[in-house]
Amino acid sequence: MLPYTTYLIDLDGVIYRGNELLPGAKEFITWLETSKKKYLFLTNNSFATATQILAKLERLGISTNNMHLLTAGQAAVQHIARRFPKGVVYVVGEQPLMELVESLGLIVANIDAQEADAVLVGLDRDFDYAIMTCAMNAVRSGALFITINRDPVLPIAGGFIPGCGALAAAIEVASGVTPEVVGKPEPMLLQEAMHLLDSQPGETVMIGDGLQVDILAGQNAGTHTLLLLSGSSSREDLEKSSIKPDHLYENLTALLQDLNHGS
Repeated sequence: MLPYTTYLIDLDGVIYRGNELLPGAKEFITWLETSKKKYLFLTNNSFATATQILAKLERLGISTNNMHLLTAGQAAVQHIARRFPKGVVYVVGEQPLMELVESLGLIVANIDAQEADAVLVGLDRDFDYAIMTCAMNAVRSGALFITINRDPVLPIAGGFIPGCGALAAAIEVASGVTPEVVGKPEPMLLQEAMHLLDSQPGETVMIGDGLQVDILAGQNAGTHTLLLLSGSSSREDLEKSSIKPDHLYENLTALLQDLNHGS
């Protein structure tokens, strides 16, 4: 089984927790590079840009680049661009998401537009009734409806704010149309990653710390799965859950021991 040709890797709880690098993370990335493995870091994050995530990794001592990172926002826009080349997208989101849409040759619809090829929902802290109305009408008129994730709230210092999923839910109720979801545990983020890497599910492993998010996403996308106990899911959670990973390790250090032994 191990090693695989392709590694899809969650970040929070696998590579780092908060602002702390987790055991074995740096060594694992070195192993991927020296072993010539295909890999992508995957994140459901709908508000942090790729640049911000790469800068955080750099601060923690991991030098990588855009070739090894795929956010759910990037995956959503790539999916739309393949389905509607040079298409018009009504973006419920902030400036970085609009710039991402334009970077792939798509057109961002005017804020008061009522029609588009696709409606893309990310985090939008300026979301209001007018935006909801336009997005709803575009969806009702037949636009593809995609949300980056279904997270109902977003934790911030001192509490929470409504997440991307809350905005998508408002448009869903108003339009009567259920959106396609990009982020884990839905398979689209992993499918886009494998498309980019030219990999098949059978040669790919999803490494994550969450049974309900990462491991379920891997199962939904048909990949192998590997759970690390360095983040959100515990051994007790695993015993109670019907979701079972193909592999289980305490952390990346323990995984590396097996990978080095196998090679």
